[in-house]
Amino acid sequence: MRFPEIVEVQKLRTWLLVTALVSVFLTALLVADLARNLRTVVIGEANKTLTTAVKELAQSAGSWDGASSGLDPDRMDLQLREVSYEVLRSYPDVEGGYLTGESVVGHSFPTYTEPGSALRQPPLEHREVVSALEESRRTGRVANRVVQDRRDLVLVAVLADPRGGISSWCLRRIFNFSDSSEINKRLLLVAALGISLVAIGAVLRLSFSLQRGFQVIQAGLERLRTDVDYRLPDQNRELRAIVEAINSMAEGRQRLDADLRREDRLRVMGRVVATIAHEIRNPLNSIRLTVRVLAKRLHGSHQTEEPVALITSEIDRLDSLLKSLLAFRADEPQRLRRQPMQPLVDRTLALVRPHAEENGVTIRTSVPPECLALVDGDHLQQALMNLLLNAIDASERNGQVDVSVSRSDDHVEISVEDSGPGLSSEQQERIFEAFYTTKPGGTGLGLAVTRTLLERMGATIRSENGARGARFCVLLPSG
Repeated sequence: MRFPEIVEVQKLRTWLLVTALVSVFLTALLVADLARNLRTVVIGEANKTLTTAVKELAQSAGSWDGASSGLDPDRMDLQLREVSYEVLRSYPDVEGGYLTGESVVGHSFPTYTEPGSALRQPPLEHREVVSALEESRRTGRVANRVVQDRRDLVLVAVLADPRGGISSWCLRRIFNFSDSSEINKRLLLVAALGISLVAIGAVLRLSFSLQRGFQVIQAGLERLRTDVDYRLPDQNRELRAIVEAINSMAEGRQRLDADLRREDRLRVMGRVVATIAHEIRNPLNSIRLTVRVLAKRLHGSHQTEEPVALITSEIDRLDSLLKSLLAFRADEPQRLRRQPMQPLVDRTLALVRPHAEENGVTIRTSVPPECLALVDGDHLQQALMNLLLNAIDASERNGQVDVSVSRSDDHVEISVEDSGPGLSSEQQERIFEAFYTTKPGGTGLGLAVTRTLLERMGATIRSENGARGARFCVLLPSG
C-alpha cells in the first residue's frame, strides 16, 4: 500500500531528524575537542594581533629618539599619545604606547578612552612589559608574554628599538578567561548539547506518533470532498487539535455555502426589484400629478380633501420605498466632493427631529466645524437618516441618541449610538443583509441601502454594542 504524500513527507522528516540526531552527537564530540584547544587558539590569535599592532606602533614612531629629542617629557608624552591613539584605534580592546628606558610614555587605550586621556599602568602589567622589553632587546624580535591575573588573561607584546631609542608595547586583557571559567563554559556547552539531543529525541517520538494518525486524517479529508456532513473521528492527543480544526472548517464551509446561496438569491432579487422599481416610478409620478390636479379641482370640498391627502401620502410612501430599492443599482452615479460635515449633519437632524420628539427621544450631537470629508452629500444624508431613524425607533421613550463626529489622520468617523437594548450576536452578523429586519412591519432595506450607499463613496460601516445600546460607526475618506 502506497502512503499518501503527506505521510511520505512526514517519513522523510523523520529520517532527517535521525540524521540531525547523529550530526548533533558528532558535533558534540568535535566541540568538546575544540573546547580543550580553545585557550591555545584564543592566545594565538591575540598574540598575532598584538604583534601586528606593536610593529605598527614602532613604524609610526619612526626614527624619533625621544631621549635625544630635547622635548619636555610631558610634551613628548602628549605627542606620543596622539601617535599611539591613531594606530591603536584600529585594534579593538588593545592598549599600548612607548617606553623610554623602563618608563611608559604615550599610553593610550582608544577602545575605552578619549584622545589625550592620561592612563596609569598597573604594577603586574608594567612588570610583564619590562620583562618582555629585556627579551626583545636580547633577541631583536617582538617578545610576547601571557600571564593569568586572577580570572583575567593578560597578553603583552613588546618590540625594542635596536638603536636604543623609543620601544613600543601593546597589551590586551581578556576578562573572565581563567581555567575555571573555561570548565564552566564547557559544562554549559555539554548541557546545551544534551538538551538538544533530548529535544530531537522527543521530536522523533512525536513524529512516529503523528504518522500513525495521518492515514485516518487523509482518508477523512477525501470523504469530506463529497460528504459535507461527515466529521473526522477523534484522534490521539497530538492530532486532536488538527482534527477539531478540520471539523470546525467543515462546519464553517457548510454555513458559508448556505450564506453564499442565500446572498446569491438576494442579489438577483435585489437587481430585479431595483429594475421593477425604476419602471414603477414613472407611472407613480403620473399618478401624483393627476392627484394634484384633482386636488386643485376639488379644492374646498371637505368630503374629498381627506381621501386625496391620504392618496398623496401613500404615493409619497411608495416613492420613498422605490428610492430605497433603486439604491441597489450598480450604475447609480456618484457626486463626490470634499465638504464640511456639520451642515450635512444639521440638515439630517432637522429632518428626523420631529420623529424623535414624537417618540420622546433626545438627540445629542458633537460635530467639530473643521471636519471635512470626500462624500456624496445626498447619499450620505440618506444613509445618516436611515441610521438616525433606526436609532430613534430602538430607543425607549425618554431615551437618547448620541451623534458624534471625529477626525483621524485620513478618515472622518461618524458615530450614531442609541439607548436601546443593543444587538444580539445574530443581529450583528445579519444586520446589513437585505430584507432582514427585527421591526414589525419593517422592509429590511434601510441598513442594506445605507451600506450600499456608503461603500459606493469609499466609506465603511460597522455595528457594535456601545455603552448603552447599539452603535453604528461610519468611516469616511477625508480626501
